Amino acid sequence: MQNVLFLGSKGLGLKAVKEMYAIAPESLRGVITIDDSSDTRSAYSGFRDFERETRLDLHIAKNGKSAEAIIAEHKPDLCIVVGWYWLISEATLSSVRQGFVGIHNSLLPKLRGGSPLVWSIILEHKEVGCSLFSFTPGLDDGPIWAQGSVPLDDDDYVSDALAKVEQKAIDLFRHNYPLILAGTLSPMEQDHSLATFCAQRMPSDGSIRWDQSARAIYNFIRAQSHPYPGAYTFLKSDKLSIWRARLCPYPYFGTPGQIARISEDGVCVVCGDNMAIIIEEVEDNASKRGKAQDFIKSVTGRLSHSAVDDWTYYDHAARNPSSPASSAVKNASQRTL
Repeated sequence: MQNVLFLGSKGLGLKAVKEMYAIAPESLRGVITIDDSSDTRSAYSGFRDFERETRLDLHIAKNGKSAEAIIAEHKPDLCIVVGWYWLISEATLSSVRQGFVGIHNSLLPKLRGGSPLVWSIILEHKEVGCSLFSFTPGLDDGPIWAQGSVPLDDDDYVSDALAKVEQKAIDLFRHNYPLILAGTLSPMEQDHSLATFCAQRMPSDGSIRWDQSARAIYNFIRAQSHPYPGAYTFLKSDKLSIWRARLCPYPYFGTPGQIARISEDGVCVVCGDNMAIIIEEVEDNASKRGKAQDFIKSVTGRLSHSAVDDWTYYDHAARNPSSPASSAVKNASQRTL
């Protein structure tokens, strides 16, 4: 009988630990999670319910150091990690006899690092996947136990991709976890020469650049919609998060960010390739959410990547001929000519 400890959070983590308990309840000796109840993706209450139902020890780690202290106390033979956000030290990794096994939402060695599904949509990949792999001191570069993939459709939002990948991950875990416990499955080393990496994304990375192509902007919006913070733009000084949009099927000539048309089915905005997207659902600074046409009501406006956009800058230059802005505009015009 093995002594297995689970570390994780969020919905996928909760599903994984429930599978562990269903497959081998006698091996699961404890659960470590975090209190992330302020996160819209939190499954913290579900972990509390699981504790009451199973009477397993549930530990709420305050930080990475406290989590490692709990691991040292339990002395597990194996740790399963799903939905964990703190680094695990090399000393702790080496202290567990059969190591740490987790799930990464990509087909490793591709897309190691943060937010692989977001990057998959931004990069317009045709499939996404998940890998059951062993942790090492490196970044997602440990041996792989199993992998699975699912198709990524052109109109899938990140929530759709998450649902597909999480179902595949649970199916993969359900099949392979008993084999890992039994010692009848061996992992394979990654081909490190094929590795690609994803940088961590911050909410500020969601600012839309309207000089990009309509397809690139559409992908950008889909990739960061719920449950993530959202792609956003500015109408004058008002920030608008864009949750739903679609591609306009015909060319639209204008200036990138220009509001070209407002109708009952959305707001048409010109992009950098003489095509457009139709914004359908937005949310303002006051967390009011609704149809785009209820927030954007004039075609004289312009959307921008910042609160002080190019249009404001040029308008200020026109009204104040002696300002530094006016001189900069004149110099830019001369260079263009």
